[in-house]
Amino acid sequence: MRFRGQYPAALHGDLSDLAAQANSSAAMARQAYDAARAGDANYAQLKQMLAERERDYQSLRDALARVQVQGRVGDPNIQRVENIPGRRIPFDYTVDIAIPAGSTATVQGSITISQEGPFVAVARYATLQSFYQFRYTPPGTDTGALFNGRSYGRYRPIHSAYDLNDGQPVMAVTYAQAFPGTGAPHIASPSNESAFRSMEGDFRIAMREGGSSFPRQFLEMPSSMWIKGLGEPFPLGALDFFERGEVITFNIIPTHPNNPAFGNISGFAAGFTDFPFIDSQWDAIEGVNDQAQDIGDTETDPIERLPNAILTIGFHGYRIYQPAGAGQY
Repeated sequence: MRFRGQYPAALHGDLSDLAAQANSSAAMARQAYDAARAGDANYAQLKQMLAERERDYQSLRDALARVQVQGRVGDPNIQRVENIPGRRIPFDYTVDIAIPAGSTATVQGSITISQEGPFVAVARYATLQSFYQFRYTPPGTDTGALFNGRSYGRYRPIHSAYDLNDGQPVMAVTYAQAFPGTGAPHIASPSNESAFRSMEGDFRIAMREGGSSFPRQFLEMPSSMWIKGLGEPFPLGALDFFERGEVITFNIIPTHPNNPAFGNISGFAAGFTDFPFIDSQWDAIEGVNDQAQDIGDTETDPIERLPNAILTIGFHGYRIYQPAGAGQY
């Protein structure tokens, strides 16, 4: 006879096992749930860490891209010229150096880089400007008149390596009395007329920098190698950076005086012991008359020739204009 709420012993054992299994399954489910929640948290944290690392790597790549890799990698004291702060303005730094007549002494000129910003040189150049003058003193007087030669104010080459007249024969020419009959003749002879250009210079050029932490070579360069051709700027092998306040000094050594008398013959004409005058080889070119009456009146050259010149030398490039607060370089 069975009563409500009572179960057979066998059935009671099966329910106990089932309850135990259910409890175990529930515990495992809770553990799995907790593990899943922990895994989500770990994943989110890992994802955040990876994102931070990626930002760090990108910052490092950007920094390395801004740094010129020379010497120590990542040296903040080494920068590319392109990254120097400031506005780029095309600019030329030049200096005028006097080349006095009759001299081969070393002359010097200097350029000081402005405090407004560093200068980046792209090319170098030079040219020579003639200031040829002559003074005529009539025989028997002590008073002379000063005249400008034909080359006065004109720009001339700074070397003779490209002189197309070099080696060309000079024809013996005597110009007849000039119309209307009151002018004086030009007398030109192969022995005293030069085939070179009047007021053509030749130099050796040395450049020195003061105040720079990167000294350049201080070697004498022939003027034929300072420019291209007759006067084209010579492109530099690399951009040359000059710091603010740096002083660039040029030493100029003429290899011959302006319009030298080298190779002239003097005193071979019968009756004129000093004609042709030793310094007269450019007279016909510069507009100087060797007048016949002067030749007969005196054995002294009545013409004093003053072949002075100005050498302009410098660099073409650009200035990095840096107003106050523009940053450092």
